[in-house]
Amino acid sequence: MEENNKRYYDTNEVAEIVGCNPSALRFWEKEFPHLNPKRDSRNRRRYTQEDIEIVKKIMHQRRDQGRTVQGARHQLNHRETAQNLIHRLQRVRSFLEEIKESLDTSHYAEIRNNIA
Repeated sequence: MEENNKRYYDTNEVAEIVGCNPSALRFWEKEFPHLNPKRDSRNRRRYTQEDIEIVKKIMHQRRDQGRTVQGARHQLNHRETAQNLIHRLQRVRSFLEEIKESLDTSHYAEIRNNIA
């Protein structure tokens, strides 16, 4: 099944894409606050591509890493915090590079004015 063509997926489609039971998706929705699919007017779950990525991360933590639900939840929280920290540090670095460039430009301009 081609998963990038659609905007929303139902529970059975997501279960097929990631290789789990639909009941596991409903269980994980209760256990992991990260997983919160939208609901349509008929109260059916509608998963986005982002939701599917979260399900894949949960499955990786549970199956491949052998973590408990609590351990997987903790790891996902930790990873999310680390990613936020990395993003903030990248923004700070970019800001500092802009300041450095501005200072270098103004410093060289001042030197040129003093020489002339």
